[in-house]
Amino acid sequence: MKLFMTSSPGGSACTDGRWTAAPFDCANGFLNGFRKACRGETDCLILSSDPSNIKMGDEMQSFFKEAFFHSGMSIARVDVCDRRDMKAADRLCCYGLLILAGGHVPTQNAFFQEIRLQEKIRRYAGVVLGISAGTMNCAEIVYAQPEEPGEAVNPYYVRYMQGLGLTHVNVLPHFQNVKGARLDGLRVLEDISLPDSRVRPFYGLPDGSWLYREDGHTTLHGEAWLLEAGTCIRICGDGESREVEDEQ
Repeated sequence: MKLFMTSSPGGSACTDGRWTAAPFDCANGFLNGFRKACRGETDCLILSSDPSNIKMGDEMQSFFKEAFFHSGMSIARVDVCDRRDMKAADRLCCYGLLILAGGHVPTQNAFFQEIRLQEKIRRYAGVVLGISAGTMNCAEIVYAQPEEPGEAVNPYYVRYMQGLGLTHVNVLPHFQNVKGARLDGLRVLEDISLPDSRVRPFYGLPDGSWLYREDGHTTLHGEAWLLEAGTCIRICGDGESREVEDEQ
């Protein structure tokens, strides 16, 4: 398996306030690496983060078709695994590329548990692209930082759950938005992220940075921070790369 873990892979552009499909992000060599891994014509399956949101599934399907085209990638077919076709998870081997969509981490995690994706994806030998929530759910033990109003102060909100087991690395995506952000009256970085890093360390990954795992090795590309034991340290810069520990 070739695993790409991103905060956001790009694929969109905003012109005069209107979002349109565009090539995937070239920053830190992502597009070149992704295109090389997917070389040759293949089919793609998008695994939803909100399987009951059919409109979102249709929009993702249309968006990725255009993004692949603009990126010069030969993707013959794009299917979506949601409530309309949950059995698509039984046909993973028919697809050369799986996309684990972004969205709400616990909602996607519950769907993955429902379709028993952890068990099925172990035998998969193609390319997997995790995006935001999809990246977070790749971990063996998922860290689902509160993100929606009410979650940070809800004593019953579950921050740690069983994931797909594709990596031991925990990622906090869109890290460029964390500093200065507030949720439920709390400072996201100081009052949520840093205290939670005393339980499990995780990597703050801004858009444009990514991790790649293959043959037991995980490499970080681009700017990133390590949050561990209540501290936040910048460990990699834009345009740089380094191997990271991916074991417990």
